[in-house]
Amino acid sequence: MASTLAGTLAAVPHDAQSAIEVRGLRKAFGREQVLRGVDLDVAEGSVVALLGPSGCGKSTLLRTIAGLERADAGSVAIAGRPVAGDRIDVPPEQRRVGMVFQDWALFPHLDVGSNVGYGLPRRDRTAARVEAALELVGLGGMAARRPGTLSGGQQQRVALARAIAPEPSVLLLDEPFSNLDTTLRVQVRTELHRLLVELGVTAVFVTHDQDEAFVIGDEVAVMDGGRIVQQATPSDLYAAPASPWVAQFVGEANLVAAEASGSTAATPVGAVALAAPRQGRATVLLRPEDLDLAPGGDAVVELTEFYGHDTVYLVRTAVGESLRIRASAAPAH
Repeated sequence: MASTLAGTLAAVPHDAQSAIEVRGLRKAFGREQVLRGVDLDVAEGSVVALLGPSGCGKSTLLRTIAGLERADAGSVAIAGRPVAGDRIDVPPEQRRVGMVFQDWALFPHLDVGSNVGYGLPRRDRTAARVEAALELVGLGGMAARRPGTLSGGQQQRVALARAIAPEPSVLLLDEPFSNLDTTLRVQVRTELHRLLVELGVTAVFVTHDQDEAFVIGDEVAVMDGGRIVQQATPSDLYAAPASPWVAQFVGEANLVAAEASGSTAATPVGAVALAAPRQGRATVLLRPEDLDLAPGGDAVVELTEFYGHDTVYLVRTAVGESLRIRASAAPAH
């Protein structure tokens, strides 16, 4: 099944109550406009991944929701309570927001227990409360350890325990895996995903990695140039991107010129079915796994890439179109 790409973006329905509601948010640093009228909804108990290239405004949006940056315009509401807007600016410590920073921001001179208890009110800073938070992230019994004696994955979990210890309304995570190597990154990502599901916590997760966004996010909000250009479930985003740019950013994409007629379109690789009827010239998205490769035609295989679980072929058609085709198993062409 192929998808035609159109510039119009349909609104994403949100049936559940919004735990975070952002409207028309703008933020500039000097002359540089970083947020340009951002709208975002995060349903209660869901995880939304903010996905986009470096410099698109993801971290600034997260910090503005947390209250660490002050918006120039627009509004933010958390659990139905306005925390930023016209003559409203609730301090960060009063927003009931937990935050996990990119570098984890642990205090090396304090033990793990003291790090976790740091964000708790003094009356709640008990050993039992701290140990309960550590148990949630699989670090029970490690309160007396120093951060420097822990692995990178364990330090990341200490930062997470500190964020959830005060029982916040929402959890904000700013690229928490960026300091981990590839293997550990995948392991900790799975652990975090499992933990967020078990806790049922509302969370916003910033990343520039599509795999992380798709694995962890119930929805993915794609940012570009200070705006959210599409927000949808990972499957909807992959199957029906709002623009050619989104199609290429969230996965491998063959974008080919076509002539549409109703529910089919003529392309350099033959007629394909369209996700929606269309007439005239169109750009058709063909994902590599939607294409098959068989011997006997006029196309030429220029390159093969074997990944163990599948093979990607770089193919040039007789009319000069370059296509990527993904097939399971070892190279057969």
